[in-house]
Amino acid sequence: MTSKNKITLIFIVNGVDVLVEANINEPIKVARNQALKDSNNTGRPVDEWEVHNDEGVALDPTKKIEELVLVDGARLFLNLKVGAGGAE
Repeated sequence: MTSKNKITLIFIVNGVDVLVEANINEPIKVARNQALKDSNNTGRPVDEWEVHNDEGVALDPTKKIEELVLVDGARLFLNLKVGAGGAE
């Protein structure tokens, strides 16, 4: 951690750990987008990806990290939304 407003989140993307330094005052979607970029998962729109905690609960991407009560080293899972990109 470089400051009191920064924590490291561990995103699991396609089975790979991606560490992202995140500002607790920003929405979780900022860190999600960085994790997708860092893992080269840029072929799908970022809004098609959901962030889940280790209990499988989907997190609101517009909520600030601090509001979600995430701590340094929290493990989060990125999964495509059900039906994302499927046939209409």
